[in-house]
Amino acid sequence: MKKIISALFVGASLFCSAASYAATDINHTSAITFNANTTSLGATFGVGTPGKTFTESFTFSQGSLFQLTSAVISISLSTLSGLDITGFTLTGNGVTSVGTMTSSAGLQTWTLTASNLSAGLYTLAAIGSVTGSTGGSFGGNLNVAAVPEASTTAMMLGGLALVGFAATRRRRKQGDDIRPPGLMPA
Repeated sequence: MKKIISALFVGASLFCSAASYAATDINHTSAITFNANTTSLGATFGVGTPGKTFTESFTFSQGSLFQLTSAVISISLSTLSGLDITGFTLTGNGVTSVGTMTSSAGLQTWTLTASNLSAGLYTLAAIGSVTGSTGGSFGGNLNVAAVPEASTTAMMLGGLALVGFAATRRRRKQGDDIRPPGLMPA
């Protein structure tokens, strides 16, 4: 039953994202290349784009369990240059994570964090509209970090316990061999 509900949810999410993608005026998809588990991302919209909606999608794949942090920032410069980012999402492998926004005085920041993501293909998307009379832009970064598997963590803890046991045993043995002068074993 869980698999059916999950499949329905994924299908509905894909349908909604496809519908919103089709409804936007500007759609771009870019493949991301990481440099030491990080990359920059962004988009610029020029003259002729005011009032248009956009969906900027960034695709990437990971080969093992990982966690992700990302942020994008848009700064509005009076009425000349500006964007209104209305969504920042990560989708893939049955996962949908939604970013959170903070905004003040022309500065709009979206952050997104997701943990324990399985290997596979993912899409990070920024959705919004161009509000500046000469366009606008946003920029940000994406960081991924490997998450150790449970068996790896268990082996590491077991190894630390073994080293601790050996050190304790060695200390006890050395303590038995060191006696104050004049004292003889019984």
